[in-house]
Amino acid sequence: MNIRLLTEGDFEKLFYTFKMAFTENEVRFQPTFKEFSYRIHKKLLFDRAISSASFDGNEMTGFILHSSNIYQGIPTAYNGGTGVLPGFRNQKTAEQMYEFLIPKIQAKFLARILLEVIETNQKAIALYEKLGFVFKRRFRCYKMTRSITSFSEIDVVQGSISDVNFDFNDFEPSFIDSSNHIQKGDEKIYVAKKENSVVGYVIFQPHLGRISQLAVDRIHRHKGVGDALLATAKASSEKPLTIMNIPDDEIAFDSFLKKYGFQNQVNQYEMELII
Repeated sequence: MNIRLLTEGDFEKLFYTFKMAFTENEVRFQPTFKEFSYRIHKKLLFDRAISSASFDGNEMTGFILHSSNIYQGIPTAYNGGTGVLPGFRNQKTAEQMYEFLIPKIQAKFLARILLEVIETNQKAIALYEKLGFVFKRRFRCYKMTRSITSFSEIDVVQGSISDVNFDFNDFEPSFIDSSNHIQKGDEKIYVAKKENSVVGYVIFQPHLGRISQLAVDRIHRHKGVGDALLATAKASSEKPLTIMNIPDDEIAFDSFLKKYGFQNQVNQYEMELII
């Protein structure tokens, strides 16, 4: 087995390996090439200097994809995807890739690695615990399962990142949906306005239906603002709306999502490795 950093020329092999690695997962993610490219380059913002792949001859057999940013005030590497082809599992591939990568992550003065893992994926959890990762938070992930029609008269318009007040959030989003990370990405933003003031916003990916952040000013809640933002996002999205990684102690947000037809379908653990 050969392990090395990913290069620009590896992208087509990476796409194939990604799809094959997740074929049997509880959550099957089988993106198109365009969706995968967006996920890697525009959402994850992956860094080839801290992302690796394993090879058997010319065949890519596994990968670990990392991004990095300041998160919670800490220089952080974020694992946005680990995968190994079914025929090459149980060979300590992921462990060896991390042995290869950790010195490179440390060399960029990053203090830790964060990742999320589905709570029922006991093999992956056991692997990460063996590597030294510890549990931080439990997240709920939701999908809209019924249509909504907005009767709100709130004015919703397309906005930009400069219109967003991240203080509207009641909780700190996960790394990949955090304010620092979103500001480097490329997502659609709609803002709700009252008397020319922004009172809420939604940041999402229309081609995937994935909401990264949805928040309303506290003094304007229960007045149809969230209703109008969700209806606008749904009307603009090509797929059913999803929203990921909501901390499981956010009871009010859970109730809000369920009111508008979202179901909690998967849960994940956030795990951390101090390096």
